[in-house]
Order: sequence, then structure tokens, then C-alpha cells
Amino acid sequence: MMRCFFLLFSFLTCTSFCPAQESGCFKINTQNDLELESDIDFSKYNAFFVGEFHGVYGVPEIKLALIKYLNKNLGITDVFMEIGYSAAYLYNSYLETGDTSFITHPAIIYTFKKPDMDFWKGLYAYNQKLEYKITIRGMDFERMEFVKVLRLLRPAGSEKPKEIRSTLEYIDTIRLPAIGPLNSDEQKTQDSIYEHLREVVKTNRDLFEQYYGADFKIVEQIMFNESTYADFHQRNSAMYNNIVKQVEDEQIKKFIIISGLAHANKEHEGSVCGLLLQNKLFKHKLADIGMVCKNCYDWQQPQNGQVVYKAPYTYCKDSLLMGDIYEKNAAAGCKYTMIPADAVIDNRVYKYSDYIILLKDQPEY
Repeated sequence: MMRCFFLLFSFLTCTSFCPAQESGCFKINTQNDLELESDIDFSKYNAFFVGEFHGVYGVPEIKLALIKYLNKNLGITDVFMEIGYSAAYLYNSYLETGDTSFITHPAIIYTFKKPDMDFWKGLYAYNQKLEYKITIRGMDFERMEFVKVLRLLRPAGSEKPKEIRSTLEYIDTIRLPAIGPLNSDEQKTQDSIYEHLREVVKTNRDLFEQYYGADFKIVEQIMFNESTYADFHQRNSAMYNNIVKQVEDEQIKKFIIISGLAHANKEHEGSVCGLLLQNKLFKHKLADIGMVCKNCYDWQQPQNGQVVYKAPYTYCKDSLLMGDIYEKNAAAGCKYTMIPADAVIDNRVYKYSDYIILLKDQPEY
């Protein structure tokens, strides 16, 4: 009898005093857009690091829903992405004008597939309604689109200084193919062009500043980007420095970072997220959000129809753990579910990130 009374008392006590687990639910709203509903208290954070899967079709709509949610609820307008300054310039030009030629001729990173373009079109439509606009910020190395920006920024009718005329004319002759995969011959060729022009601009800095005028600030940012493909092994620290420099120079108070999961490991001191968490400006103020995916189609690495779990590398091979995460946490009625990482009783999970977004069963386009 006493045992039954104790169990009843424990249940009532927990019901009264134990808070329900915070969670988020991504649902399709009446406008047929994905929308995040959440009772998670994000007010204590001023920075959000979203670790994404590259090539998974469900990811772009999740990113758009997160950006909208954090903009509406926390006023965040600055979005860092795993792109260079030149790509950021082109994306911001598109968001300002709606002219897709900025990002499709040639196609630049994050525009290759329909879900990617749906993201940008959705962000453009959302941005039109805002008084304070969303700004895309680069942090990674420059890809071939840097040539397009050098052309777009040329001052109309200005005479080319004779000392750099041949270089400016050379820029006009460079073909702009779609970017190649990392370490491909295409990528290496494109990078050699960048390194060559980088050296020319460095040697003739005053002349290029004279030619580009006020827009040289953008040219300088692109051509002297700390993150370069040639120094790939320093990529995490270079991206970190690019983020911090912009946060300080532009006096950015709150922001989102969207980058590959490999850069989002909060436990690894050398990851971008790990480096940010060592900075007193962001310690205890940054929320790290990872992703776990069941049966996702990855257009970059197709799985031949097999059911495959994708997750952060520290626990991606443990299919039993993955199954347990879905069985216990995927919420009915939600297209995607967000949970605190410590809801999973496994230190590999909660040491990697603070929150997890659960994806499942994505289509093949």
C-alpha cells in the first residue's frame, strides 16, 4: 500500500514540477510554406549555428523556416553561409532586385537543384515585406563567381589604367563554367585563376582602388579573403576569423550561421563552432543545431534506394541509436521535429550540438 502511495506521489510531483521537454515542430501552413512552431526558449542566445547536410532536398526549406522564425522572434537579419564574399554579393543583389541572373549565370553554390532555388525565391518574397532586410554574409573561400563580381563592379566609362589594362581585359576573357566539386580538376583550375589575380591586385592595389573607386571595398574583401582554397587546411580558422571580423566591423548583434555539419561540432575546439564557443563574445550565447536524417536522398551521394541514416560523424554509424532517436522523438503531425540534444541519453549526441532537427523520407527530384 505504501509503495503504491509513493509511486502516485512521485507521479503527481513530476506532473506538477517537471517541465515538459521543449521541442519544435515544422509544419506546412495554410500558405503551403514550411513554418516552425516551437516552445524552445531561444531568447538567451544571440547566435545560432545550423549544421546542415549538403545535397539533401529537405534542408533548404528547413533553413528558410528557421531564418523566418528567428527573424520574426529575435529580429535576426544577418545570415552567414558557407560561401565566399563574391557569392554573398550576388545573393544580396538577387534579394534586392529579384533578378535570378545574378545567381544562375553561371549557377553558383546552393542554386543547382529545385529545392535550392525554392529557398532563394522564398527568401526573396519574405524579404520584400521586411523593413530591415535579410543580409547574406560570406565566410568561406571564393569560387569562380568572383570573376563575375569583378566584371559587375567595373565603373562604366572609366578609363583603364595602362598598368593594369591587360589584367582587366584578361578578366573579360575568362570563361565562367559551373563550379566543380572540391579537389576536382575544375576547382583546381579555377583556384589557380583566383590566386593569379589575387597576386596582381595585391601588387597593384592602388591602381585597382583608383579604378574601382568606392566599390574597391568589395573587391578588396573578395581578393584578400583570408579563407582560400590554396590554404584549405586552415579553412575552419579562416571562416571563424571572417565571421568575427564582420561581426565587429558591422556591429552585428545577432546572427545565424548555416554551414556543413563537419563545421558544427561544438565539442571539437578546431571546428568553426568550437572556435566561436571559445570566444567570450559567444560563449553561452550560441545555440548549435545539428541534423539527423532517416532515408534521405542525397543528390551528391545517391544511396541507390537504400534506407540510410545520416547524422553527425561522431554517431552516424550507430543505426540502433538512430532508430531509437526517431522512435522516441519524431512527433506525429510534424514534417520535421526539433528536440534538445540532451533528450537523447548518449554523450556522443549532446556533446556534438545543443539541438537536433529530425528529417525523414525526402523525395528525389
